[in-house]
Amino acid sequence: MRRTSLWPATVAVAFAVLVTGCSTSTPVATPGFAHVGPYAVGAATFDLGSAGPALGEQLATVFYPADASKLAGHPLFSYDLEAPLPAALQAIVPSKYNAVITVDAHVDAPGSPHGPFPIVLFSHGFGASRLYYSHLLTGIASWGFVVVSADYLERGLLAEATGHASDTPAKDLQTMFASLTATELASTSPSSPLHGVADPHEVAAVGHSAGGETAFDALKDPRVDVAVGWEPVGPSGPPSHKPAMIIGDEGDIALTPAALTGEFKKFPGPTNFVEISGEGHDTYTDICTSIRDGGGGLVGFAESVHLVSPDLAKLANNGCTIKDLPPERSWPIAQYYTVAELRHGLGIDRNPIGLSAPAARQFPGFTVTYRQHS
Repeated sequence: MRRTSLWPATVAVAFAVLVTGCSTSTPVATPGFAHVGPYAVGAATFDLGSAGPALGEQLATVFYPADASKLAGHPLFSYDLEAPLPAALQAIVPSKYNAVITVDAHVDAPGSPHGPFPIVLFSHGFGASRLYYSHLLTGIASWGFVVVSADYLERGLLAEATGHASDTPAKDLQTMFASLTATELASTSPSSPLHGVADPHEVAAVGHSAGGETAFDALKDPRVDVAVGWEPVGPSGPPSHKPAMIIGDEGDIALTPAALTGEFKKFPGPTNFVEISGEGHDTYTDICTSIRDGGGGLVGFAESVHLVSPDLAKLANNGCTIKDLPPERSWPIAQYYTVAELRHGLGIDRNPIGLSAPAARQFPGFTVTYRQHS
């Protein structure tokens, strides 16, 4: 299998850290994966087809390496937190619960001429949206990945709000691979900004919470080489022997450290487990920032009109209260280890660069525990 070479990581990490953990390898220098990578990022959205009258059109947003010399005229990607809701529900959301999220990705910018790049298929959590992870996904794309975030509508925000939510692992895999097919087609189309950008021979999967199950299930497909789960539900069947990573948080009230440790032990390896102190289940999302900043964000509105169950609302708020550290401070840790795992699992880095306990003074205010087994 051909391996794609990315620019070397030469950026020095300047964060301070409190670290505990263990490692079987010590890097010579700390890679810069926590920071913005060497590529400008583009953002494009395409239609995956109808999911039926109750849920509507299924979309995928792709964050990809862009041509830095051709960004002029391509505005930054932004979305309203209420965007996943139908117009009728958007009309009744008070402005205090909404927010506009903008990330450093340029809409429909031409793809980088340095591709093709590996494809990363992303699966969101239960009651969430393809859009709600845009900050983290943009950061990952800046390291030379085509990150495809699809709507998993059967367990998305709209399904939860309208009583149509269901847990369907097989359907989720269909959605994931439909988004892969759409990305491959876009990469072959001269009229697409993704033309020539995506490499269908280099595929990974990443997922949050229920989306972690989808990411790990995808490893059964011969096209997928490595998977990463953020606060993940385990695979629906026996774990794969392919490379995998679990990233968890000490304060998660659902996928607790004990639960994820048990999950980690079930994986046959090679598997890495990262545990981050001081954060919770929803820390990975853009919506966490609006919850923490006051008013409860869209989750606060959903609670006020009983559009989500109390248990799901509690989970959505976990890690996002004013007592928690700002999510923007933990995103670099998740990005760092996700990028390191993807690069090694796809063969970009033959040696496991960054796959160890972090260096002293690397992530301020956090204790990061690292474990691995083969």
